[in-house]
Amino acid sequence: MFAFFYSKLLQILPNIMETPNSSFKNIETKKKRIFFLKFFIYLAFLFGGKFLPIFQDFLIDYPGMDSLHTAILFLLGGNILISLARLITARIYLSKAKDEKVHGNFLLGISWISNILNSLVFVIAFMLAFDIQPLEFLTSLTIVAAAIAILSKDYVTNILNGLIMMFTDQFSLGDTIQIGETQGVIEDITLLNVVLKKDDGYKTMVPNSLILNAQVTNFRNYEKKIIEFPIELPHGFKYDINTINLRLKETFAKRIEEKTISQLNLTLQHIQKDFITLKVSFETPVENEAEVQSELHHFLLSLFHEN
Repeated sequence: MFAFFYSKLLQILPNIMETPNSSFKNIETKKKRIFFLKFFIYLAFLFGGKFLPIFQDFLIDYPGMDSLHTAILFLLGGNILISLARLITARIYLSKAKDEKVHGNFLLGISWISNILNSLVFVIAFMLAFDIQPLEFLTSLTIVAAAIAILSKDYVTNILNGLIMMFTDQFSLGDTIQIGETQGVIEDITLLNVVLKKDDGYKTMVPNSLILNAQVTNFRNYEKKIIEFPIELPHGFKYDINTINLRLKETFAKRIEEKTISQLNLTLQHIQKDFITLKVSFETPVENEAEVQSELHHFLLSLFHEN
């Protein structure tokens, strides 16, 4: 009976869990290997307790070991079912989803759900190891659990919002987003916050509740971005507006020819008592934004240095 079941399982599982050829295939292959390892350990404990006299005598001689054996079987069995469900879900999704950019989001989401379920299984297994009845224990903690839920409502909100982002394509790993004055690339999405990597290399963690309740600009769907940069010049500056505009276009002539910059303009904004305000504006692909802005800063510093 066991040999028949085992042979059938080995025939079915590889086909079910075989992932499409994508950048996530290696990750899923590692998880598949871990799954089989846990499955073999589970079978060893299960059939050892049922058919090996030495193992059975050991459990009888040490009553505490019997509870530990039950807890290990529950822990491994629950973990195997959760992993199997995760692998099958990933296999079905990856075979249908064409946009690899959102693969990371979905796999991240089901990984977090499986982690939460595995944590619950671990807690129950821990109770079983010490002969604690999980249902009775949870019933006795109902009032405490309600109080904890009220106190941790912000965490619960962040967790739910995190899962919403993971299972939708509003934001994906690698997207460049802007929240207020903060702009960066999404490096990770957790159950509590989104990790943004800014241009200066620093990382900012934004709570998930803020992401879904604030105005957020996602530059994924924008091929180009309009950049506006104000310049304040004192009266009597060495160069007039026409000269600055001419030198600006000469500096970025190659980029204009390569079309990494378009609609480059220099306009007069304000005339104050001690200075005038100019505005440099241009349009550039999102991926070139940082380096183009850096070149603009160098141009302005050189201009001021000449003055």
